[in-house]
Amino acid sequence: MNPLSIPDRFDPAAVSGLRSYPICFLVFLLVLTGCATPVPPPTYPQTLLSKDDFIFEGGFVLPDEQYGVSSTNWTQGVIEVHNGALYIVGNEQEDAIAQFTIPQTLGFTGDVESLPTIGNPLQPFAGVFDRIQNNRDGMDSIVGLEVFEGKLFANAIEYYDAPADNRQTTFVINESSNLARSSIRGPYALKGSAKAAGWLSAVPVEWQKQLGCSHISGSSSGRPIITRFSIGPSAWCVDLQVFDEKTPKQTIPARELLGFDLKYPLAEDLLNESLDNELWTHLSQATYGFIVPGTATYATFGYSGGHRSGVGYKLTRNNGEDCSGYCAANPADTENYYWFWDVRDLWRVALGRKAASEVRPYEWGEWNVPLNARDFRFGGGAYDDVTGRLYFTLLNLKYDAERGVNPPAVIGYRIGG
Repeated sequence: MNPLSIPDRFDPAAVSGLRSYPICFLVFLLVLTGCATPVPPPTYPQTLLSKDDFIFEGGFVLPDEQYGVSSTNWTQGVIEVHNGALYIVGNEQEDAIAQFTIPQTLGFTGDVESLPTIGNPLQPFAGVFDRIQNNRDGMDSIVGLEVFEGKLFANAIEYYDAPADNRQTTFVINESSNLARSSIRGPYALKGSAKAAGWLSAVPVEWQKQLGCSHISGSSSGRPIITRFSIGPSAWCVDLQVFDEKTPKQTIPARELLGFDLKYPLAEDLLNESLDNELWTHLSQATYGFIVPGTATYATFGYSGGHRSGVGYKLTRNNGEDCSGYCAANPADTENYYWFWDVRDLWRVALGRKAASEVRPYEWGEWNVPLNARDFRFGGGAYDDVTGRLYFTLLNLKYDAERGVNPPAVIGYRIGG
């Protein structure tokens, strides 16, 4: 099957004349969608997970020393896990990439100060943006990583794209085992631009035929210039195999399976003036998403705020402090958050039976991490399909003002049972 053959939108009204001819209509659907059958096969995953299916296993802290051209201090927390190793984007000023070994046993403790600190990296931080030719859109912030067939794929944006007209989104480090010296291909432009270019995660084998791609690329609002992002978590279907040596530097096909905008946001009341909005506000941001293997759950994670006290712009908060942008009236009204989606809805979008903005999560809410700290938030995530463990980076966890350091922690979850 050609994974890129399904159109972005299928309009049944356009072929209404075929409805009286069931066989012809079925043949038309098979040709149009490229699917083997217009209904799910018997092995179609049915299980929908809940928050309670994710079991905390512990974590560790990354060292705060300088390695190569950067350190983990003040990272945005974008990570990838592959073959027992952790790739992480370092300090947001350099946006370099390093590789660390993940300990086999995580430190299981509720005390932040007792989390173990791991050792030196396998590969020190190596810069990438100065090695990308024709970076005309000024990509300066890496927002997603994925190792695939020995290569490290990276999604990136210009952090502050004022006119919201940038199109370059993606580059490829040809040797993930040689970050400092590998050649780099790109930049490429994913269809969907910043609405698509964020986290990257593999589509489980049992869903690849139904969705028509190898990976999900997703993003959300929560960064500057809201009009260039999805106002809610997104999911774009992309086949990383199209990024071969002969691929020209042009738009890479991607199909929107989940996405929103200002006209059709995930939630209407983004300021939560009603105090009834528990779904998505101006303070919400999703930072990672993946389809959980063996299930029908597309799990997205991040943080959100203003659900109890409301959201304001440049307001004076109830502790007397002024904020410079959007913020919750109550400074404590920001939490790590999750939104779980039914992949069968994404499949219906792929077939044109549903609009990407019509999909709603079946479960969402606060995600409480069992650590004795208050102000940390999810920075990024990665799923290890070998161990079945889900990892998150936690930012603002061990800030030491006296030393001027702020390394992240990494925590792990076992899924199911």
